[in-house]
Amino acid sequence: MKKVNTIIVGMGIAGICYAETLQQNKKSFFVIDNNKSGSSKIAAGIYNPTVLKRYNMSWNGKMFHKNALLFFKKIEYKYKKKIIFEHDILKAFSSFSDQNNWLVASQKTQLKEFLDSEIQTKKIKGLITEFGYGLVKKCGRVSTPNLINEFKKNLKDNYIKQDFDFKKLFYDQTKIVYNNIISQNIVFCEGYSIINNPFFKNLPVRGSKGEFLVVKIPNLNLDKIIKRSSIFIMPMENQFYWVGATYDNSDKKNRPTQLKKQWLIDRLESIIKEPYKIVDHKASIRPTTIDRRPITGSHPNYKNIYLLNGLGSKGILLAPTISSWLYNHIYESSPIPKEVDIKRFKDNNS
Repeated sequence: MKKVNTIIVGMGIAGICYAETLQQNKKSFFVIDNNKSGSSKIAAGIYNPTVLKRYNMSWNGKMFHKNALLFFKKIEYKYKKKIIFEHDILKAFSSFSDQNNWLVASQKTQLKEFLDSEIQTKKIKGLITEFGYGLVKKCGRVSTPNLINEFKKNLKDNYIKQDFDFKKLFYDQTKIVYNNIISQNIVFCEGYSIINNPFFKNLPVRGSKGEFLVVKIPNLNLDKIIKRSSIFIMPMENQFYWVGATYDNSDKKNRPTQLKKQWLIDRLESIIKEPYKIVDHKASIRPTTIDRRPITGSHPNYKNIYLLNGLGSKGILLAPTISSWLYNHIYESSPIPKEVDIKRFKDNNS
């Protein structure tokens, strides 16, 4: 039997961040993942602590932002692979009223560090910015493909690619056994697949489908992320741009649709004047909750069975801190903040 401290089910952003947290604390783990396409594998990976729709700071945004950058910089150093790409965000204004709201917001104590108070009016070749734009500083993206690939390459014999088979799971209050792996606990980081987990399937994980495009725009030379209305246009490598994403709480099929493709095209063409070519169109289901907060903690009846879920569209920002909260809860008996504690859904989790 192979002995580890923790079995982790799922190798998306949540699973990787928790595994890295364990490793930083010299704890052992074994990862089980089916390698199917989940929301983490195709996520934009944008880190931005502000909410540009309402011009305010996201919940604990500054703390999550600081912790995430420190966390991923350690991983960059460890793997000698670039995963953090710094990009300011250009928020294109939709009206003069939008400009005024920006000016007011940029003076707020929590936002001053991130929102530049100056209204930019200089024309940018290839962009439609009739009302100007504002600059959101200290933002960027974490390359989730690079993160996942580097993590997987360094797992060695601590990973198996397969669907998790609950029939093979043995558990009591002292240990977890799965196939030939024995551990002190197990952490499910399955994203939207949690709805099929017999321990946690009754939790209010609703799921929000997101679709995005990858386009090539040869004549658009941008090193900043563009935000207009409800989409981001994010530079990648070699003249490619990520365009998205949609939000749909009713469609739970993991397939892209022509309707949302056209929706994205319409919004892309409302700000881009240059010719472009669509090279990809994908969809995934984000693990969202009814109160828009992550969920972590243990099952009420099985104290060594845990989950880390519900990161939604801000997984890169949230996962490092939530992972540390879960680790400190398990190994130091620290309380999990009530906003993310699974206990808030005690009536759904039994």
